[in-house]
Parts: sequence; structure tokens; C-alpha cells
Amino acid sequence: METHSDDSKIFKKDFSEYGQILAIEISPFVLSQDLILIGFETKVLLGHLKIDEQVLDLEILAEFVHPSRCCALSVSPETSISILPNNILFAAAGADHKLRVFKSNLRGEDLCKVLGDHTSYINDTKFDPDNNFLASVSDDNTAKLWETEDFKCVTTLQLTSPGVSVCWHKEDSSKLLVAEKIGLIRFYNVETQTPILSLDYGKPLSNAHWAPSDSQVVASLQLGELLIWDLSKPCIPVNNNLLFTEAGGHVRFSPFGELVAAVNNLDSTLKVVHVQNNQPKLTVSVTLPSNISWHCRCPIICVGDYMTLSFWKVTSK
Repeated sequence: METHSDDSKIFKKDFSEYGQILAIEISPFVLSQDLILIGFETKVLLGHLKIDEQVLDLEILAEFVHPSRCCALSVSPETSISILPNNILFAAAGADHKLRVFKSNLRGEDLCKVLGDHTSYINDTKFDPDNNFLASVSDDNTAKLWETEDFKCVTTLQLTSPGVSVCWHKEDSSKLLVAEKIGLIRFYNVETQTPILSLDYGKPLSNAHWAPSDSQVVASLQLGELLIWDLSKPCIPVNNNLLFTEAGGHVRFSPFGELVAAVNNLDSTLKVVHVQNNQPKLTVSVTLPSNISWHCRCPIICVGDYMTLSFWKVTSK
């Protein structure tokens, strides 16, 4: 087992002046791959990661006022600082049941649009790879689609339980993954708004993720058990691994799909395992973890650990 102590992190940064780190998102898109969002009680920070061999640094580019406790973050594929003018577009979910879409050129021209159609906590939100829609799921037993032209809600999907995760895939943006707390994972056709496939393990689900490298592979975390699903054989998971003794947590595939990471608040542990053989690659204690985010091209994983943003390099070899 590869176990990394706090002393062997490749980078960590203290954010105690802002309070607890509640949500993070490293951009999953190549155009903005080194940008990171960090959500707090009253602010969202935009940072730029500087990665060079084993060296990593973080520069804060902007602060955005967010008047409610941040629950989830999503970067738009249109976001870029590589060409002028800068174009920053992201969504933040708040504990006040509202989505806020922020647009900025990083030169003082900031806009914020408030989307208030949900009636309970928003657990996840994601832009699709073509920037046509923003999806969100909530404790109000709905998934919603917002068109990005004017951010009007164009679709409401009625769920059987609270929605906990929502995912798109770059290989087919016409399909949407929605995971429910009851344990169901459904794939919807966005155009017809109908479910086309479902996965059900019969146990409550805390989080799910669609492997960015393979549209046939999904991971879910259900009562501490990590499940790997092959959509070509959807009846039962192809792999299961009990990672935590407590329920809850977040799960994320690495950018190339060979590793999967999971973190559990009650267990206070971050674990990374190999997808094929369950071999542990990283096990580390965390105090009060946020969600997990991987860099989209480097084997670097990031977690907000109470008031510290921590990074590890984890390889499959």
C-alpha cells in the first residue's frame, strides 16, 4: 500500500482567513484545466494552479461574494484565461436552495444570475461539455436542466428520492446521469426527457461518478461500499469494495480512469484504489473533508481538509 502522510503532500495551502472549505472544483475542461474554484460560507475563490514537474503552486485570481453556504461548484467549458478577454463562467449552489451563475472578465466586470426554482438543498450541479445546459439535483426530489443562453429552467425531472449526483459525459452530451439517495442511478435522454437505463444495488447511495475516460464505466458509493459498474452489463456491479464503515462520502475517477478516489466525512479518510484490482494507492487521514477533485491531465488529486487545501500526486503504477 502507498500511504502518504501529511508531510509528503506535494502541496497544501491554508485558507483559515476564509473559514472551512466547503466545495472545490478543478476545471475538467482542457481550455481551463489549471483553474480551481474553492467555496466557503460567504465567498467563492478562483485560483490558478501552476504545475511544473513535482512543483505545484496556487495563485488566487479573484474572489466572488456568495451570500449563502456553498454546497457545490461547476466550471463552464467556455471558461478560459488563455486568450483575452478572459472569460470566467461558473455555477455555485447555495444552502439557500439557489443556484448562482457567475460571469467575469477578471477586470471588475462581474455578473451574477440567481436561479431559484429548487425548493430544498441542491446537492450537485454540472455544465454539459458543449455548454448547452446546466444540470442540478436537489433534496426536493428533482433534477433540473437550465439552458445556458439565458439560464431558464427548461426541464424538471421528477425523481423518486433526493438527487445526490449529476454527471455528463464528453463522448455523448445527449445523456445525463442522475443518482438518487435511494440507490438508483438513471441515465436520461436529454431531448426526450425519458430514462433509458437504470442501475440499482438496493442500498442507499451517497455519490456517483461517470468515468471521464470511458462512457461505459460508472462508480458509486453506497453505505461505504465502492461499486464499479459496466453499462454493457448493467444488472450487477462488476466490482465492489468495502472502503468505509460509515455511510456518506464522495467518489471520483482519475482523468484516465485507472484509479478511483473516495472520501468519507464520518470515517475521516481519503482513499484511492486501482479500479481493476482494488489495490490501495493512497490512504490518508483528513479532518473535515470537502468533495474530491482531480486535475484533468495530471495524476493530482485535491481535497479541502477543513481550512486547508491539500494536493497529492497518485499514480497507478
